[in-house]
Amino acid sequence: MADKYKKLLGVIGITAAVYIGLRYLLAYVAPFFAAYLFVRLVNPLTRKIQDRMKIKKEWSTVFLLLLVTGALAFGCWILCDQLIIQIRNVVMNLDGYRRSFGGMVDGCCQALEGTFGINGEDIRQFIYQNIEYMEDRVQVYILPGLFNSSIKYAAGILKGIATFFVIFVAVTLLVRDYDEINDRLLKYSPYRKFLDIMDRLWNIGGAYLKAQLSIILIVTVLCVLGLWLLGNPYALLVGIVIGLLDALPFIGTGTILLPWAVICLIRGDFFFAASYATLFLITNGVREYLEPVLLGDKLGVYPIVIAIVVYAGICIFGVAGVILGPVMLFLVVEILKAIFPKKEICEMKEQFRR
Repeated sequence: MADKYKKLLGVIGITAAVYIGLRYLLAYVAPFFAAYLFVRLVNPLTRKIQDRMKIKKEWSTVFLLLLVTGALAFGCWILCDQLIIQIRNVVMNLDGYRRSFGGMVDGCCQALEGTFGINGEDIRQFIYQNIEYMEDRVQVYILPGLFNSSIKYAAGILKGIATFFVIFVAVTLLVRDYDEINDRLLKYSPYRKFLDIMDRLWNIGGAYLKAQLSIILIVTVLCVLGLWLLGNPYALLVGIVIGLLDALPFIGTGTILLPWAVICLIRGDFFFAASYATLFLITNGVREYLEPVLLGDKLGVYPIVIAIVVYAGICIFGVAGVILGPVMLFLVVEILKAIFPKKEICEMKEQFRR
């Protein structure tokens, strides 16, 4: 019994240590850890370049870092440029959208009154009262916070530039002596265990991240393409929002597409109602098909567990919890596997079931 509680305390201690590390220490070591991962990933390639072209590893590594960063920055710039144009168009046409929304509400109320005999005026007043309440909330709470958020975003951009500079310097300093440092550290058992944990975490966590990013990208592209074919002027903006919502637990593309289809159905726009419903079925079907294909049994964790840790991660870490939640779970599991033999882990499971 005492041994059982010792192991339980060990599990709690490891979980607490991982949580503290991700919550409070990650921000301080992230640039250097990112530099280490980048150097470790490109080190085999830079060795080949050095052997064949007689170019120093420092130069080839820096070139690869600048190439990857430049490609990402260029893609983000093009994407953000189009998003800013669409957001600006939304703001400039708010009055027209307000009138269109009012006409849509009137049409829906008339349709409900004619079909179900419900008093349309009562529904209209209820909707407009809630809209006025929401506008008051926006003016009181959201609009004043937008200015502060803009300052935070500007500070975040500057912080991102500074972080990239730190990563750049760390990469240039580390790549020169990476092989020598790695050879020296391999003599120590904790470092070898650390590498084993990192390899397993990379295989499991990398598979999860690769699968989720692939699914998000495919679903987003399908949403953008579908809305573009339907003539939506904000296909890129709305499609990206729907694609990102699909990544959140218990939320999917149906959060927007299904209510949209119902509204179109009430208004009598049967073509668009069927189109949005079809787009939901396609995107949902793609996710249901791709998840087992891309992941299979690689995680060794039930999907409901992943959903729980993603939700918990969002509550703890914010938006970053979509990634940090599963990372925390995988890290705890791999540390336990490294510390306790497989036989002891099986015994722990049996003891905790009793």
